[in-house]
Amino acid sequence: MSGYSERRWITAVAATLVPGLLAGCSGGDSAAPPPSSPPAKAPTPARTLPRGATATPPTQPLRLTKKMTRPGTRLRFGQKAIVPIRDYHPLPKTFAEGVLGIVVKRLRQAPGSKINGNFDDSGRAVLKRSTAFYAEIVITNESGNPMSLSLPDFEGRRSGGEPNDVSLLGGELPGCPENPSPDSFDHKGARWVTCKLWASTSSSPLREIHYLAPPYGKNAQHPNSPAPDFNQHYELGAIIWH
Repeated sequence: MSGYSERRWITAVAATLVPGLLAGCSGGDSAAPPPSSPPAKAPTPARTLPRGATATPPTQPLRLTKKMTRPGTRLRFGQKAIVPIRDYHPLPKTFAEGVLGIVVKRLRQAPGSKINGNFDDSGRAVLKRSTAFYAEIVITNESGNPMSLSLPDFEGRRSGGEPNDVSLLGGELPGCPENPSPDSFDHKGARWVTCKLWASTSSSPLREIHYLAPPYGKNAQHPNSPAPDFNQHYELGAIIWH
């Protein structure tokens, strides 16, 4: 593919906080129990499943119905796609499933230097000579069941589907919050407004956004994940907004 350059990986490393050990001294009648007294055990909190999730692994791959958007469909920015969704929660091991409506708004641009994050010097240098591309995404609950979901797989690409030259892992852009699905995403017509961010150093701007969640794309999961692997039925073709 003409104009393709080696992909650069830029990772924002989150700072790890090590909790300190706090020792408190008390006096008067607040003495500690004698050594012979067993320490009181805190009650074990009950494990609750995410909203709309089940611990029963699915036995069938995601399937498309006639009302859903066909693989390979090209939409204009602002048009709506109807897609099935299945989300795997590793902790606890549960599955959420339903039907979504997705509207991708037009791509906007900003200087890459405006992307905030805990980047190293080389990553920050790449961002300074890059352009940030971002788009608001409006997701609606079409099936009516409660769902706690992570953001599905979207990729920003150049014209003709040429891959981006930068893989941005982490980072935030003011005005483009990547919001998790809200608690109110539990009924038909519920809205979830979020944003997706990319960066590119290419002179060819990003023009398209590809939806690559199953069954349109592959189910990206760790090889040791206990979630069922139905990839032989997936990768049918992206939905593309342009």
